[in-house]
Amino acid sequence: MSKKEQVQVGHFIEEYLFNRNEITLVIFLVDIRHSPTENDKLMYNYIISSKLPFIILANKADKIAITKVDDCVKSIQKELNPIGDIPTFPFSSERKIYTDNVWKFIDNYLK
Repeated sequence: MSKKEQVQVGHFIEEYLFNRNEITLVIFLVDIRHSPTENDKLMYNYIISSKLPFIILANKADKIAITKVDDCVKSIQKELNPIGDIPTFPFSSERKIYTDNVWKFIDNYLK
């Protein structure tokens, strides 16, 4: 994406996050297989500045060994949210694993 496109997307995201009263929870997806990118960090900062509640979903958890999932989630949380006040969950949209805790958390915002 070009710098010009990044600026346009940034304005769109800001407009959406700051002006949509209907948003009750933001779900921020990152790839569990990689450290957060600069774009991930930028998006995280947009979400933080919006002051909306959110969670981090470390998606594609089915693509790594089950023994590495917890460590990868901790690593992502440490890099994005070192104080640990933002819930961070592993998730697999493809195989539908690690979903129970996520849905329980989301359900609290649907009532």
